[in-house]
Amino acid sequence: MRGKTIYGKGKVQGNAVVIKTPISFLGDVDGLRGVIKVNDGEKPIAGRILILPYSRGSTVGPYIMYQLVKYGNAPLAILTINADTLMLIGSVMAGIPLVTNLPDSILNINDGAVIIIDLDKGEINVE
Repeated sequence: MRGKTIYGKGKVQGNAVVIKTPISFLGDVDGLRGVIKVNDGEKPIAGRILILPYSRGSTVGPYIMYQLVKYGNAPLAILTINADTLMLIGSVMAGIPLVTNLPDSILNINDGAVIIIDLDKGEINVE
């Protein structure tokens, strides 16, 4: 798959954690623990490739992204179909690689799948 790299260089590899519904970084993400609240509980995002359709919500979102980094719970990268302005700001502010403009099929990746991201080319490969 191909998208547009907003922030980051080089290559990133890790296991996927897929969130199929939009999230709010304020309310859905616990920056101290590195988890996202979902309908059936929580999913850890620390040290993983976070895949989501888009984020919604608060201007506090970038600070939650920064909190993830501060407490060592940040995802290795974020892959999204559509990144809003607050996700863009949060990514740069927190130093979390971000690729957007990905096809809807990105949400069909299984949790735990190995993802290799070439940030320089905006290419996503699933092993």
